[in-house]
Amino acid sequence: MFIKENSALDRYEWSAKKISEIAVDHLKSKNITLYDVGARDNILKKYITTAGVDYFAFDLEPLDRSAEEWDIEKPFPYKHPAPQIITMLEIVEHLKNPWICMKNISDTIGQGGYLILTTPNPAWSNSRIDLLKSGYLSCFSQSDLDLNHHVFTPWPHIITRLLADSGFEIQEFSTLDGKTNIFDKNLRGITIPFKIISRLAKKAIEMRDNTSCGMSYGIIAKRIA
Repeated sequence: MFIKENSALDRYEWSAKKISEIAVDHLKSKNITLYDVGARDNILKKYITTAGVDYFAFDLEPLDRSAEEWDIEKPFPYKHPAPQIITMLEIVEHLKNPWICMKNISDTIGQGGYLILTTPNPAWSNSRIDLLKSGYLSCFSQSDLDLNHHVFTPWPHIITRLLADSGFEIQEFSTLDGKTNIFDKNLRGITIPFKIISRLAKKAIEMRDNTSCGMSYGIIAKRIA
C-alpha cells in the first residue's frame, strides 16, 4: 500500500486535519455532519477547528452525557441526519465481528461519504522488536487482550479487504505518532546503552520499511458502493 506520509501527529491531531481537508477539498460544503464512533469522552471534538461541523458522538459505553449509545454490531438506531464523515479512532482492533460492524458503518454513512480510521500499527518498528523478544506484537499481547480488549490484529492488507468488502475505497494511508528518536527526555537511567541499541535497531528497520514508522496508522476511505 502506498504511504502518503509518516506523520508525527497523533490520531486526534491527524484526524482533525483530515476532517478539514475533506470538508474543503472534497465535500466543498460549509456544513458537515460528522459521526465520531467510539468517542468515549469526546476527545476528538476538542481538536476540531473546522467551522460548520455538526458533531455527533457514539460509543458502546459513553463516558460523556452528550454521547449516545450505539453497539455497531447492530444497525444505526437513530434518526439523525446522515453523516458525510465518520471517524473510528483506535476502534477496529476492539471489534469481535469487524465485517458486521463495518457493514453497519457503511450503511450509515451512505455512498460518497468518508471514513477516517486509525488503528495500532502491527508493522511498527517497536512491534517487530517486541515480536523478537516476547513472541507478541506491541498492543496485541495477553495484557492488551485482557485490559484493552484488543481482539483483532489490523494488518493493513486485512483492513484493505475489510473496507473493500464493505464498499469503501482507500484514498490515503499514513503512519502516525512519528519515527523513532535516538535521543529524547525518556533516555535516562542505567539502561541507556541498551535503549540506544534498541532505538538504533528500530531506526534501521524504519529506514528499510517506511510502514514501520509509527505506533498507529491512519486511513481515509470513501464509500463508493
